[in-house]
Amino acid sequence: MKALFVLCQFCLSIFLIVGIIGTNVHAEVVENDRLESVNYLHPENRGEVFTETVDEFYQALRERKYPVNQEFYKRNQRLYKGNIHMQNGLDTILFKEIPDASVNIRKKVLFHEVEEFDYITWDANIHYTYPDIDINYHQTISPHRQVYFFFSFKDTEKEFKGRYAVYDVETKKPLAGGGTYIPKYPKYENYLK
Repeated sequence: MKALFVLCQFCLSIFLIVGIIGTNVHAEVVENDRLESVNYLHPENRGEVFTETVDEFYQALRERKYPVNQEFYKRNQRLYKGNIHMQNGLDTILFKEIPDASVNIRKKVLFHEVEEFDYITWDANIHYTYPDIDINYHQTISPHRQVYFFFSFKDTEKEFKGRYAVYDVETKKPLAGGGTYIPKYPKYENYLK
């Protein structure tokens, strides 16, 4: 039995040594020039000048002046038309600020700067980050692309409502967006009475 154990250990150590020695490890240095040459579906445009202001775009968006926004609205209107509970989704599709919101943000920024606008809301001992946009998820968009960022939320003791949207400055197409509703639980102190 002892001989079998020693033989198994010897075979295992030989296997590990051959595995470690036989494995080729290659490392490659990646230069910044190569990173900048990535072909994005929406390439960098930070050097270009667009004269339209954020407020002008917001108004044009609400009035659906651009054909791309009309098409997007018509396509999604059918989805929400039959469901009464999802009617607020139409306001999220072509961004509309929440009435009597705590904060409304309209900014023209580079796409990688969108991550800086996270808001943390508390519910008991849990905190939620919103909108929590991960730009690494949107790999077809250059981080140095100009975008319009809209963010509106209402945070009260009873609930949190939020909407956000990211639109491309050049094409006017929506790149990201969404809405949320988080009901908050009553405070623990109310149950102590």
